[in-house]
Amino acid sequence: MTSNSWFRLAFSALSLILCSCTENDSKVVPASVNLNPCVNNVLSGYTDKVSYFPGDEVQVFLQSNSTLVCGLGFYNIRGQLMFKSNISLFPQNVSVDEPWKKGFNFASNGRVILPSTLASGVYLIENKIPIVVKSAAASDVTVVYPCNTINAYSNSGGKSLYGFNSTDNVASHTVSFLRPMNSNGEENECIKCLKWFPNLRNITINYITDLDLDDYSSIALSKVLVVTGHSEYWTRGARINFDRHVNEGKHAVVLSGNTMWWQVRYAETRDALICYKSILLDPITEPALKTTLWADPSLQFSILASIGQDFNHGGYSLQTGNGWNGFKIFNPASPLLQGTSLNKGDILSVPSRECDGAPIAGWDTDGFPVLDNSLFHFAKLELIGFDRGMRGGIETFPTFIVMQKFNTSGIIVNVGSIGWCSALGIGSSPSGNRVEMITQNAIMKLLNGDNVFSN
Repeated sequence: MTSNSWFRLAFSALSLILCSCTENDSKVVPASVNLNPCVNNVLSGYTDKVSYFPGDEVQVFLQSNSTLVCGLGFYNIRGQLMFKSNISLFPQNVSVDEPWKKGFNFASNGRVILPSTLASGVYLIENKIPIVVKSAAASDVTVVYPCNTINAYSNSGGKSLYGFNSTDNVASHTVSFLRPMNSNGEENECIKCLKWFPNLRNITINYITDLDLDDYSSIALSKVLVVTGHSEYWTRGARINFDRHVNEGKHAVVLSGNTMWWQVRYAETRDALICYKSILLDPITEPALKTTLWADPSLQFSILASIGQDFNHGGYSLQTGNGWNGFKIFNPASPLLQGTSLNKGDILSVPSRECDGAPIAGWDTDGFPVLDNSLFHFAKLELIGFDRGMRGGIETFPTFIVMQKFNTSGIIVNVGSIGWCSALGIGSSPSGNRVEMITQNAIMKLLNGDNVFSN
């Protein structure tokens, strides 16, 4: 037995005396109980899954530079302490090769039983490590937490799905959920929206993750599906379920850009994300499951057919001397703009790195784009505003639209911007107030069955 192993064994015995539980059976106590808090003794960590139901057991794997028993704090998205649980902390070592792919393989610090009364939401362990608590009950709104994109960009352990974000400039084709997330700010593309949603009063909100979208039951009892932040990586199952939700007459609000850009799949254990980004490199034999761009015709699953716009037509905003870092308003009569006092030609400031756009058929006499509905013949397709961007040296036109595929389908409001949920959008001042109002208009009008088209 190594000295480190002996120490952990002795420390576990000490923990038993101090907290009347085994190392792996942490006791949940009210937040008001005066436990010695863990706070900054937790440096980073992860959990065994990304989403749970109330009453589920959460296995925690934490990194610390201290050895102690303390009260692990679980906070809501607004930083309020919800409850504590006794836990044993100790320093951890990454003992596997390719930890970005296989996970960090930390020793368990214990099991936490989530309170059965815990509401659905996004929670942060010691305000650092996110978990999503979901509900099986019917809800007015279901919000999707973009864990796939956060994982894809995370270079924790040395690699991500991007070469530029890997220590050796070589991308990995597999990234594990069982590692601390270091996503270079990708989580911030949804955090401001997540903090804002509780402002919607007198409605029920359920929170799920990308992984949950593979199971239609996770959204079957919800009226409005909200896609947040930067929702770039989708499985085929998730896309099928999104379309089914809308086709069956329920609604969607897409508060994201670069949406549905890459097809991905999960490892059989569902603890890792796989994306080769190439039909030729991906060893899977089923052509429909090749992990490449959804815009690739070989996948036969158009992004435009699902949500009316895509990254090819939107591209990169924030171009010097080109565009307005937001949307020039075309349709001030839109019910979505109610209460904003925006007029035609006004600019709604929403700076965004990446945007989606709808196909453009031409331009009207006032210099505004005319949307091209010739490909899909949507029952309704309406432009709210547009920007100017760039992709591959070619000018693009990010758009903010509302659409209905056919007369009995649900309605999709698509803002086409990853900046919408960021500190530059819904979290900004003064434009943030208008972004908040438009977001509230979209969700509440769809819930109430109010008209969201100008005619």
